[in-house]
Amino acid sequence: MTASPRCRVMLALLGVAGATCMACAGSVRAASVEVHPAGDTVPENLLRIELRFQQPQRLPFDMRRLTLLDEQGEALENALLDLALPNADGRRITVLMDPGRVKSGAGPNRDAGRALHAGRRVSLRVAADAGDASGAAAVKTWRVTDAVSSRLAPADWRLTTPRARSREALVVDFRDAVSASGEELIAVTDAAGQRLAGTTSLTRGDSVWRFTPSRRWKAGRHRLVVYPEFEDPAGNRPCAAFEEQAQSSTRCEATRRDFDTVTPGHQD
Repeated sequence: MTASPRCRVMLALLGVAGATCMACAGSVRAASVEVHPAGDTVPENLLRIELRFQQPQRLPFDMRRLTLLDEQGEALENALLDLALPNADGRRITVLMDPGRVKSGAGPNRDAGRALHAGRRVSLRVAADAGDASGAAAVKTWRVTDAVSSRLAPADWRLTTPRARSREALVVDFRDAVSASGEELIAVTDAAGQRLAGTTSLTRGDSVWRFTPSRRWKAGRHRLVVYPEFEDPAGNRPCAAFEEQAQSSTRCEATRRDFDTVTPGHQD
């Protein structure tokens, strides 16, 4: 089955592909899942929620398994867009808050306002499939904070640089949470522009990125490269905030920030 007209409109707005709508969703078995943002808070203008399952999910993903709940445990109607964005192996699923309600001045925002409100709590319930013997559901609860409507500022990120000739991690503190998909949207290159192999992880509620190289660091200049699709959970990018009028049509370029490995025995 094809996406509903509403889904197609929202897909065009967000520039995403590979989505499946509730109308064409099938049944899947439950699996252990991590819910991102992984921290305790989300902004009032939260746009993306990302699910990381231990086991691949049968696609299309059944959006009826997801329920957003208010403080009283009541479902927040029309808060989530009825589509799912899976990765290739079905282990990671991205779901979207209705962007029309998130973005100030859009028709749905004027009519119904945002689904989330600062100062309150909200929970996402990921239900098990009826065929799962455990019948267990995963629940993630957040405290809602004020909206975040400014561009990301890589120049303000705090870098902890590793020592040359070590395999210490490069640590990037974003100061605030970023989208979980951002883990794979940053690279480290050497002075010649060659990408370094290594492992990455997001920690501290998705606000800190760690890169551990496969080989020892060489002494000298390196570069942190942030790809254009890098966003925070509210859809803000380095080149444009989600609230900006031209955000959906703005073409971002990669952001680069140079750093030097620390020579052993010397201070950075």
